[in-house]
Amino acid sequence: MRRVLVAALVLAALPSCGTGDSGRDAVTLWMYPVIENQALSEEFWRGVETGFEDRYGVDLRVELQPWKGREEKLGAALMSGSGPDVVLLQPDMIPQYVDQGAIQPVGDVVTGGERTVRPAAVDAVSVRGQVYGVPLYQTVTTTVYNRKLFAEAGITDLPRTWDEVRAAAPKLAARGVPVLDYSGSTEVTLNLTFYPLLWQAGGTVFSEDGRRSAFHSPEGLAALSFLVDLKNAGGLPEDAATKRSGLANEPVVTGGAAMAHAATAAQARSVIAGIGEADAVVGAPLRGTVQATFGMPGAASLLRAAKNQEAARHLLTYLASPAVVEELCARSGYFEPWSDAAPAPADPVDRTFAEALPFARSGDAHPQARRVMKLLAPHLQAALLGRATPEQALASAAAEVDALLGRG
Repeated sequence: MRRVLVAALVLAALPSCGTGDSGRDAVTLWMYPVIENQALSEEFWRGVETGFEDRYGVDLRVELQPWKGREEKLGAALMSGSGPDVVLLQPDMIPQYVDQGAIQPVGDVVTGGERTVRPAAVDAVSVRGQVYGVPLYQTVTTTVYNRKLFAEAGITDLPRTWDEVRAAAPKLAARGVPVLDYSGSTEVTLNLTFYPLLWQAGGTVFSEDGRRSAFHSPEGLAALSFLVDLKNAGGLPEDAATKRSGLANEPVVTGGAAMAHAATAAQARSVIAGIGEADAVVGAPLRGTVQATFGMPGAASLLRAAKNQEAARHLLTYLASPAVVEELCARSGYFEPWSDAAPAPADPVDRTFAEALPFARSGDAHPQARRVMKLLAPHLQAALLGRATPEQALASAAAEVDALLGRG
């Protein structure tokens, strides 16, 4: 089959792996909207299907899935035996599937590729020394500023550290402008909100052995207190505690906030389009006690239940080929995952994001990473709403998380 199958809304309608209409063996890939433009995405994956089929004589079915609800849909598919052969996973999803025995090592594909993968990307998809994903692209976030709002508040040097952000907050608040755009809704991933601040404070989500939480710490308290102090000083949007994230209406995009601390490249370009190229500045990641930001590889993983293991491994090799990766990254705006990086991008926005790559962290790898995020988020929100102090919020969250980890 040389076509892209758009995922059905109900699981039962999803086609399973098996033999294609042509009678040849088939392999199925579940892919997600890495390329945001739907038409460009479908065109690209049609080309991948055609190229793979021509080379290996195996039907490839690329099923485009939505980001929303993907863990639940994948889990249900695995339980019913209707899952794909290969699936795109993020690093913080991989440990749980390793523990469930759902995916298998693919280190031979990574080391046998035509290009050398960045060590940090390999580490991000490794569990107990085994590699469980083939990195296809690398994301990174960084800081975006509205230079005009800072200048109007009498601030000529854009803040690069927490202390400088704190100092700028009251000056901007006096003009009715929050210094930092922040989305505290429990539906927003902490990778783009609280976790970068936790890392900048020198903290981690889990203890080194993974048996306990580590965010109820001086570092975690510093990160949450930084946010709450800004909120109390008028340094966050009024609805920061419950605000969702959305490119079109973000205050930093519309000129209603002075900066964002973990902006994606898409958000940065929206800021430029919203407030003008002259006023938008893309800068380096913020520094607390250390300089850090969020960024991760997207990796293709091989399911143990794959019907055609040999064809699935051929697919991983094909997906990791320079021609496919380069085109995928060019269309998605993400970065190539290789250590022998390409020359610095000519585009100034891409160049600044590329410079942030050494500071990118994909998060604390743990089988319970996603569940811990869901437990922690409401307590962070309570602190922003003034219903708990930062100390109380983190202590309560730690008690719940440690109980979960103890059961595990």
